[in-house]
Amino acid sequence: MRFPRRYRWLSPLMAWCVICTTFAVPPATTSVAAATPTPTAVTIAGSLQSELGCPGDWDPACTATGLAYDANDDVWQKSFATLA
Repeated sequence: MRFPRRYRWLSPLMAWCVICTTFAVPPATTSVAAATPTPTAVTIAGSLQSELGCPGDWDPACTATGLAYDANDDVWQKSFATLA
């Protein structure tokens, strides 16, 4: 599709705007959480807790949904049996 002659200046202008906005945005900075202490316990809290054996939902103190730390994987994990 060809633009009428009076609008042909828009194409280079739009290309210039795209280039300028792409490179004008500063790069995202990452911050290291070096001062964050290692957690001693991790619990899944949410509306699924009553299905996993807790007396109620949204209870971070319920140990039935607590995860165990696996030093080999460096991951907090646990398997849960649920009804389909």
